[in-house]
Amino acid sequence: MPGFLALIFLSTFIYISSRQVLWGAVLLVAFLPIYLCRLSLLGLPTTFLELMVTSLFIIWLLKDKKYKNINWRRKNFSQNKISSSWRYLLIAWLVASLLALAVNPQWSALGLWRAYFLEPLMFFLVLVYEIKDDKDQKWIIRAGAFLLTGLFLVTVYQFFSSWNLPAAYDWPQSRRLTAVFSYPNALALLVAAPGAFFLGCWLNAKDKLKSWGFLFLFLISALMVWGSQSDGAIVALVITILFWLISAPLDDRCLGGSAKKFRKWIFSAWLLIILFFLFSGRPGAYLQDVKQQLLAPQVDLSATSLEIRSSQWRETINFLQDNFWLGAGLNGYQSALADYHQIDWLEIYLYPHNIFLNFWVELGLLGLLAFILILAKLVHSLRTLYSRGDAWFWPLAMFWLTWFIQGLVDAPYFKNDLSLLFFIFLALTIRQENKLKERA
Repeated sequence: MPGFLALIFLSTFIYISSRQVLWGAVLLVAFLPIYLCRLSLLGLPTTFLELMVTSLFIIWLLKDKKYKNINWRRKNFSQNKISSSWRYLLIAWLVASLLALAVNPQWSALGLWRAYFLEPLMFFLVLVYEIKDDKDQKWIIRAGAFLLTGLFLVTVYQFFSSWNLPAAYDWPQSRRLTAVFSYPNALALLVAAPGAFFLGCWLNAKDKLKSWGFLFLFLISALMVWGSQSDGAIVALVITILFWLISAPLDDRCLGGSAKKFRKWIFSAWLLIILFFLFSGRPGAYLQDVKQQLLAPQVDLSATSLEIRSSQWRETINFLQDNFWLGAGLNGYQSALADYHQIDWLEIYLYPHNIFLNFWVELGLLGLLAFILILAKLVHSLRTLYSRGDAWFWPLAMFWLTWFIQGLVDAPYFKNDLSLLFFIFLALTIRQENKLKERA
């Protein structure tokens, strides 16, 4: 992006944010892929998204002198909307990231720490305190809808024109769409979990016809996932939908007030699924094939993506046996794994493509433990929402389930837009949890 255009756009964003901080947050959510616009500030590399986050946080902090009210020990929800358990977990998360930065002290690692840990936490604080009611939350969700719709229009244009489609993902190879990104998984990682969220919104709606927009957003997300041919995203969406089909008949709250009508539909869907598996092939043979790819991968030129990942997981585990506590440090995985890499023609990915190994090699054992505790706290928060019959349980649960399953074979956090996406939905989850506490 030319410098003068960046200055104009950033000045406009700062003006809008200074008038209303929430509108700045809405714009930021709607334009998450703008991190692709890279530039230099005072000789240091940065992205337009980082400038937006930093300027928004400073405006929020200075507006009405909010910096004077900072006190992490306060328990009053009107003053401190982050519970003590979440505060300790996020502090541990930040400490682990700083330790990982010390393990691999490079300028590139400092840039990633700023983009993946510091700035997402800054934006998280803005969201937690600026989403004051359901109307504010709806604007954030609408921004997510705008994001998915915009990416879908670009994907459709790319499908017909091959615009921005790398040669490696175009004919005569398997055609995999990327939208504005440089590789297909970047598209699938950004749209799959939000698509599941909007499906949950539609399934939970009492009036399905009036809520058709949620279903539309899920369908375009599913089409983008299908176009990207991301097996991990496809499997994650299928398992999430099956999870809902299993759970919905057990509880009327899953059916948005249309229990009798939808219970018949769900049982019919299960019948079709069973018939499909019975007549479409041998499920046992398929499971045996997956087992072979995981446990005894044959890594040659015809290897599947699962076999390639399985091979790298084995190499990563060998590396972690020698670097159990500290891992490789931020941005140190590729160089650190070189001595453990056995297949020369196979590239070493930026990350191991498994959510637990990703955090272990990047943040060390402390970071992995902090992440596991955050997951446990998320599950506890979702269980609280479910037990209290909160309307947002299913949308949020379907987002997090899709995000987690996809992360078992990919890297759903270590990217500018994905780290922000994680904290956007963490803020939405915490807000719903706080609403229940305030009612009690």
